[in-house]
This record gives sequence, structure tokens and C-alpha cells, in this order.
Amino acid sequence: MQSWRSGQGTGPGAATPQHRSAQHSYPQNWTPHLDKHDFYFNFRNSEKAKDRRNTFLCFQVEGASTSSKRVCSNQVGGLHVELSFLSWFENKLLSHAQQQQYQVTWYLSWSPCDSCAKQVANFLATNRNVRLTIFIARLYYFKRPQNQVGLRRLVSQGVRMNAMSLQEFSQCWEAFVDNHGSVFEPWENLDENYRCQADKLDEILRGSRSLLREETFCLHFNNQRRLPKPHPHRRWYLCYQLVLPNGVLLDKGCLQNKKKRHPEIRLIFRILSMELDQAQRYRLSCYLSWSPCLQCTQELGKFANKHKNLDLHIYTARLYCHWLRYFQKGLYLLWKYKVPMTVMGLQEFDDCWKIFVDQEKPFPAWPKLQQCSDKTQNRLNRILQGSCIPGHTPTHPSLPFLALPAWSLNDLKDALSDLSLSQ
Repeated sequence: MQSWRSGQGTGPGAATPQHRSAQHSYPQNWTPHLDKHDFYFNFRNSEKAKDRRNTFLCFQVEGASTSSKRVCSNQVGGLHVELSFLSWFENKLLSHAQQQQYQVTWYLSWSPCDSCAKQVANFLATNRNVRLTIFIARLYYFKRPQNQVGLRRLVSQGVRMNAMSLQEFSQCWEAFVDNHGSVFEPWENLDENYRCQADKLDEILRGSRSLLREETFCLHFNNQRRLPKPHPHRRWYLCYQLVLPNGVLLDKGCLQNKKKRHPEIRLIFRILSMELDQAQRYRLSCYLSWSPCLQCTQELGKFANKHKNLDLHIYTARLYCHWLRYFQKGLYLLWKYKVPMTVMGLQEFDDCWKIFVDQEKPFPAWPKLQQCSDKTQNRLNRILQGSCIPGHTPTHPSLPFLALPAWSLNDLKDALSDLSLSQ
């Protein structure tokens, strides 16, 4: 599969013949019907879609005074079909009847890329009189986080989205293909491929990514001071979910150390790759098996400071090397950048279990879970407490009247140097 979805928009082309009752023109790359050989080649839902470099969009628009049906395809260096449709729809329909209710149905050979999904979602947010249903033959680069976010953006704006089954392929064949009266003949493995595409789409829309096994969670998130031996070395795990203010889930997943990268760093790169809208607010909740090290707190602090539209909250099962001043400094830096960090209690463990674990039973709380959590929270409070630096009496955002830690002047200079605040 090649990335063919690049190029500058060229806008609508010349008019084509009018269709049914709609009194408007269509761009040059739009046709009343799709050749049946093109349909079989471009809409085939095989997992390996070699040389399918074009996107075909078969659409139907139903309104009180209009009914339109057409097939369009993207052109090399031209506008993507989704944006070509929006341009035509705004200029030819909405400009004349803005208050009319429209039902739009799309049959797409490829799902929208992240850029098109974002623009379609913005269009729907502005035009509440338009309802859109999308049927997809194949998912476009579905492993890319930004494309997954794009599909979830569409659903958050009320789009009904499904993979094309035999029924939708037959409907598309009857309505949009120049079939000369012939009946649609399913290709081999159509149903199997449909289930594969539907499962992938369902996983994306649910935000499911690499759920933890029950035993993995109970081992690595266990907050007891000492675990029964023998047990394997406990690694860093980070479970996260990204949601909009209205509660719509955009992404979630579980990360661990990989190639000498801590999961906090991997998460930062993943969020940046999504290219989130800077004008939109988001909430990012992170559940960690260990609190971040100093280097990770520095990166999280700079990340949170740069992305003010992102409400970051950290929950941790345990404090990493909390008896060392070096790692205590990291906890202070999170506090300084107003990134809330809370020790996980029974409620947080239960939430994490339900969201991030491939579970078949309720959360099996281990002995003294809440007691261990309370002790860890008290330890965190003591780390952040202390005598105030002369002239400063700020309080911790989640702990009333909690004073700034009694860091030495050298400690503060080192912290400021680490964060490169002078740059």
C-alpha cells in the first residue's frame, strides 16, 4: 500500500450533466455511475490492497427538496474526495437552503485520512442539519494513531460508521455501478475480510490498544511493599486515555519500557504524532506502575507547559526510589508545573482494571491494598512538605496549605538548569 493521499487542493472542475431533481453542477472527476471492473478492483476489501492508489466515494444526499447521487474519485495532486464533496455540498446546497435537513450516505473504498476526517468533523460541528453515515471497504493505514484519532473525531460528531458487509456491497452495486442489470457476485473471502475490517474499526472506535492480561496488571501494579518470591522483575507500565471535555474517548493504550525508552517518553511522542487541535481542550489521564524518574518528569513538565490545552493528570501505584533526593526532585518538578499526581487507591485500581485489562472478573483487590495506598500517599505528602523557601508560601493544588519543599539553592539552580527555563 502506498501513501497516495498527498497533494494540493485544486477545487471543483467543470460541470457535468444534472442528476435527477438536483439543480446543480458536478466537478469533472464525478460520474453518474462507476464501471463494474473499477468497482470490483477498488472496493475489494482484501487485507492486502496492492496498487489501490485512488479513493472512490459513492454518495447519496437526501433532503426535503433535493436528491442527489454520484461517484467521485480523487485526482493526483488534487483534492481528496471527502473535501471535494464538502466543497460542492457547501457551494451548491447549503448556500441555497441552509435550514434544510440533509441525510448523507457515503460508500468509501478507503477510510478518510486524519486531515480529511478532521475537516469533515469540523464541518459537521458547524452544520448540525447534516447527518452523515459512512460505509468503508478498507481502513487506510489503520495502525497510525493520527488516523485512528481522525475516525474517532467523526464518531464524536454523530457520524455512523461501519465496515461494508455483503449487504452494503450489494446496495452500492445496485445504486452506483453501471452493472447492465447483472447481480453482484461476491469475491472470495468477502465475509471473512469484512469481519476483519469490522473488528479493526470496532477496536479503533473503542480506543482499545494492547490491553493488559490480568496477571500482568496484578503483578506490575501491585502496591505492596514486598511481593512474594519468586517473581519476575517488575517493569514500568503506563496506561493512558485521551478524552474530550464531553467524555468522548479519542485514544487509549498501555505502554511499557521499550528500546531504553521509558513509557512516559513514548506517550509524549504518541500524543505529538496525533497532531491534536490546539484550540480544543483534552484530558489525558495516566496510570503508572512507578512514578516517573527525574528525566521523565522534566519531559512531562515541558510537555504540559507547552500544551496548555491538555489537562494532564497522573496516578501512580508506587513511588520510584522515593528515599533518594535525586528522585524526590522529580516529584517537585511535576508539582512546580502544576501536573497533579495522585497515589492510586482502590477506586483508581478498579477503574484501571475495567478500562485497560482484558478481564473476565471483577478486580481482585490484594490484601492491605488501601492501607499501602494511604502510606504511599502520606510519603508523597511528606516529600512535598517542608519548610518554605524564604519569601515563598505557595500551596500544593491538591493539598491545602501544603508548603513548597525546602530545596536548597543548589537544588533549585539544578532544577532550573535541567528544564532550560532560561531559553
